[in-house]
Amino acid sequence: MALSSSPSSSKFLNAQNQNAGYGHHPVSQSDIVVVGGGIHSLIYSIHAIKRLTTSSAPTPSITVFEKNHSPGYKIGESTLTTFGLWMKTVGIGSALLWRLFGPKDGLAFYYLNADEPDDIGTFSANGPSGDFVPTLQIERTVSELLLTLYAQRLGIKVLHGHSVDVDATAASLGQCQVNVKVADTHGRNLSVDTKLLVDATGRFRRFASKASRTRRFPGFNTDSFWGYFEFSGRDEKNIPFPCYESCNTNHICLPEGWAWVIRLPSWEGSPLPNLVNMINFLLDLNGKDTQPDDYPSTTKLAQMFQLKFRWVVSIGYALRSDVVYPPNLEKYGSCEAERKFWWITSRYERMRNLMSQHKLVTELYGPKTTWHIRKTLTYDSPVVTGPGWAAIGDAAGFTNPLYSPGINCNMATSVYLAEITPRYLLETRKREAVMDEYARFCRGRVGNLHRMNVFNYLMMRSRRTGPLGPLWQYLCGTGNQEWQAMRGCTFENVAKAIIAWEWGADRPEYIAFADEAIELMRGPPCQADPDVVETVVALSAARIKDAVATGKYKSRWAGLLRWYDDELVRRDDKTGRDVLARRCAGCGNWRILRDDIVRCATCGVVNEQTAIVRYN
Repeated sequence: MALSSSPSSSKFLNAQNQNAGYGHHPVSQSDIVVVGGGIHSLIYSIHAIKRLTTSSAPTPSITVFEKNHSPGYKIGESTLTTFGLWMKTVGIGSALLWRLFGPKDGLAFYYLNADEPDDIGTFSANGPSGDFVPTLQIERTVSELLLTLYAQRLGIKVLHGHSVDVDATAASLGQCQVNVKVADTHGRNLSVDTKLLVDATGRFRRFASKASRTRRFPGFNTDSFWGYFEFSGRDEKNIPFPCYESCNTNHICLPEGWAWVIRLPSWEGSPLPNLVNMINFLLDLNGKDTQPDDYPSTTKLAQMFQLKFRWVVSIGYALRSDVVYPPNLEKYGSCEAERKFWWITSRYERMRNLMSQHKLVTELYGPKTTWHIRKTLTYDSPVVTGPGWAAIGDAAGFTNPLYSPGINCNMATSVYLAEITPRYLLETRKREAVMDEYARFCRGRVGNLHRMNVFNYLMMRSRRTGPLGPLWQYLCGTGNQEWQAMRGCTFENVAKAIIAWEWGADRPEYIAFADEAIELMRGPPCQADPDVVETVVALSAARIKDAVATGKYKSRWAGLLRWYDDELVRRDDKTGRDVLARRCAGCGNWRILRDDIVRCATCGVVNEQTAIVRYN
């Protein structure tokens, strides 16, 4: 954003607290203080304020302190049903979201063999239908700006340019004194008394790191490197992957790891005040329950508010840390991320073909942002609570971006803490017990997700075992009763669905097979032994039959999954599934189908085909 590094940005954003009617006087006391203004901070704050709001008692105050002057660039661009469901139940509708973010319809996986380019494995699954909730490809800057403005409207004071001094902050059960440095007041500090301090500082773990070092798991970790591109091809039909659709989150899987290909809209380069004005305009329409077709299109909004808008493609790899790179990578680029990106791309003909149709975008998010790298992605926080504080989101741990657990699974920590916050505030003698309850909830979650990732990475060692990874995720992650009951969720019961969901990685049938498969497939990042592959494929078929026989996992599998029938038997000639998205007849962008929407959210053109087509 044009103003993201300027103190005037924080001054402008902080003034939105006043515009929403919540004052601009310095903060000296707040029932809850949240450190960090990222997505988990805002999910927690919004959920907590809605849970705490009652007619019989004053609403407790929540203050969010963010050191940056405005929301900034972060990776993590794909959302799933849990996030869309939460947005819906807290009051943010699909029509608004489809104007700001990219439409997404499910996940697709392709499994490659470097030695045999024609030998490819496939898996593809739909997302939720458009008449339920949206799943999105999001630019994190804009998502956090949206939630910031929405939080301020709910009475949460979100203050940018306010850096919490961790060392000067004193925390004790029910009584913390937070020291805050204010950027635009020449070093003036605030001292804020609070009953609960929430560490939402992400991988930096500002408070959690003082309580314990991160815990690493045995075996390989993963490293990631990525960039942003523009699709220069004329037609997606030329992309060398079967049934490729850019409205999927596409995963290109290799024995070394996997690559993501995510098409999303970018508003980068737009002036911050203009973006704020547009989002407030959309929030006003949302608050009036405006019909979706009565919203201006994205193209029209960009014109109305003089904004920059473009479609970009996020492409990156998350590879095993035990991959052995050639000793001399200089010919592949000028920095480590670029060199590793193009080296692994050079090993796979289909990836070379894909990248030949994409043009690199330089410095999309400012100077020195053409290439990005992050190493040793997986970690766990052994201690997530202390006297008067609790850690949420990535401050509590992270595994790997595969299946997008960072927002979509980890938001369970933010929602769970928000759910028990009323008891922490009101039942003063039970505060320690409430903290212990939260710590127990967090215990084992990262471990389950880490097993999930190790399982999937090892299955990628063969194009035949690769698809079994997502098959088990969908069986146990979306076939369970809690997932199937999500359509009936309101804000009153949505937490139950969100906090219970771990992509199926906590289900006993999943754990049993994953542990068996890990032992059989364990090995270096290269093609697996064919005899082992045959054993695992047969074992999976037997275990899936047993899991389905329990009656615990049910779905319209043939409608949800491409290449599988209702008995979850692989049929390579079955490419049909429910049709939940089509291209717009006007701009060609993907649009999610819904009976009551005829206009394209991107360009506003009326489309004849609006109804979902169910697979038979």
